[in-house]
Amino acid sequence: MLLLFRLLGYVRRYATQMVVAVLMLALAGALMSVIVASMKPFVNEVLLGQAAPAGVAPPDTGDPSTSRPASGPDILAALRSWLPQESWTGWLQRRAFVAVPILLVVTFLVRGTVLYIGEYLTTKTGALLIRDLRADLFKAISHQSMRFFRMHPTGLIVSRVFSDVQQLQRVSATVLADLVRVTAMVPIILAIVLLHDWRMSFFVLLVFPLMTYPMVRLGRRLRQTSRRSQESMAEASSLLTESVLGIQIVQGFGMEAAENRRFRASLDRLLRANLKAGRATALSTPIMELIGAVTAAGLFYVAGGSIARGQLDPGNFAVVLTGLGLLFVSVRRLNRINLEIQQALAAADRIFQVLDCEREIRDTAGARVLPAFQREIVFDGVEFAYENEAVLAGVDLRIRAGEMVALVGLSGAGKTTLANVLMRFYDPTAGRIVIDGIDIRDMTLASLRSLIGLVTQDTVLFDDTVLENIGYGSERLDPERIIEVARAAHAHEFIERLPNGYQTRLGERGMSLSAGQRQRLAIARALLKDAPILILDEATSALDAESERLVQEALDVLLADRTGLIIAHRLATVHRADRILAMQDGRIIEDGTHDELLARGGLYARLHRLQFRDPDAGTRIGDPASPTGQRPA
Repeated sequence: MLLLFRLLGYVRRYATQMVVAVLMLALAGALMSVIVASMKPFVNEVLLGQAAPAGVAPPDTGDPSTSRPASGPDILAALRSWLPQESWTGWLQRRAFVAVPILLVVTFLVRGTVLYIGEYLTTKTGALLIRDLRADLFKAISHQSMRFFRMHPTGLIVSRVFSDVQQLQRVSATVLADLVRVTAMVPIILAIVLLHDWRMSFFVLLVFPLMTYPMVRLGRRLRQTSRRSQESMAEASSLLTESVLGIQIVQGFGMEAAENRRFRASLDRLLRANLKAGRATALSTPIMELIGAVTAAGLFYVAGGSIARGQLDPGNFAVVLTGLGLLFVSVRRLNRINLEIQQALAAADRIFQVLDCEREIRDTAGARVLPAFQREIVFDGVEFAYENEAVLAGVDLRIRAGEMVALVGLSGAGKTTLANVLMRFYDPTAGRIVIDGIDIRDMTLASLRSLIGLVTQDTVLFDDTVLENIGYGSERLDPERIIEVARAAHAHEFIERLPNGYQTRLGERGMSLSAGQRQRLAIARALLKDAPILILDEATSALDAESERLVQEALDVLLADRTGLIIAHRLATVHRADRILAMQDGRIIEDGTHDELLARGGLYARLHRLQFRDPDAGTRIGDPASPTGQRPA
């Protein structure tokens, strides 16, 4: 029930239109009682052609066929008492076969109008609820730390936002409308049938508790199977996303058939879960219909004998029969509603697990805004571990404003992690990072990250125009400024050659561009941000020589008058750094200039020899005499 109340909390945002919708649907449900009550005059006065005054039995002629018991309420008699005694109304009063059809038409016209208004407003509220729920879910996900994304594959996240929320779509619209309408109709019809013949109605109503048992049992079972089905859907979605993103590797290694088998196996698991849910759903209807059929058979047997003996008014029987039929249909609909609600609650459980996932990285109480960076960045005994795997081990480092510092080392040494904790993608497990004397955990995330520009090896571009991608994160797009930074990043020339220039859409991940072009757009984006601190994480490692030259020239512009933290495997990109830090096993083991570290003959010198020694010519790659013409490190 807690999950249901949380979902209804979203409805409270649109309380006014939902109240109107409930009133309209309740009125539509209540109007069905008019249809039920009209069965008595329709049978007695239209079909049988003889009516008994309300509450009075006709004379007993000894003929069972003409003998009638005392009648229940007569809606036509009440209608006659309200009508003025005009000539045309008098004619109408005398002819039930005209009055009853008119009553039915008017009732259904009014009911159709209020039902349309109620269902439309309910559908609108449901659509707004789904939109808000998806927006809140995305907001919760977008503020999670990188640890969250390590633990939750992309396909699983997509499944939460779309597939799981979609399960709530019908419940928030159609099912909710049906629930209101049916629950408003049931008590009124129940009162009418009891009023017309309480003994026969009570006999039938004794059977209704039998119908609730399968509703409860099958509902519980369906909720469990629905949860397994949604988990299988998330698994299949994750596999699909993984295969599509890695399609080059899949095809390059000839693994299409293997991936097909993996995906088919996940679909088989999804199928089994869906079939279990389908069996639970399909079983409920036959059980309820069987109970209903047995009840109807008993009713007809008892009523038939009573009518033949003149102990039961046919009109009252018609009212009771119609009312109980509607009650049975309503209970069956409530059963379907219950099953759909159980499926939705299984999805809601998974959705709220994400919404309730505590944000690991967030602003602390009283967090300060740091408007500018002026003096230094200090790493003080910083440690970090992924789960139980230590990555940083007591890092002490001081970076002065305007200084360019390079991090080198073997893969897994902790270089990228050092940059990640600086941007608070993760928080250190021990120690602290201080900017201008303030612990970064005491700053607002927005002000911290506004001070830092980031260019990574895996350039992230969005399926939008070139203009929007360069201006990403800017409050206002200034085309002239964007063209200016594109020129500085050596990107303007190739942008102009695109089909629509700066208005060209780049497609998913910008894959229509080369790696060097994508990287130059990322540098233009960082230039536009104009942050005082810059992190370059393997920004040129995946480029050919010509692209690297263009990107390096753009980086020179980007790094001018900024504090830079450069992470690189290719040492040719770090030789001009003010300081080079060599990392190993999460520690900084060397700190110095290029020449100082070469002279020490330690880790940096070993890495340098491995990268710049040409075994055939005996010269360093990058020497003026070398074929590449690159500058030496």
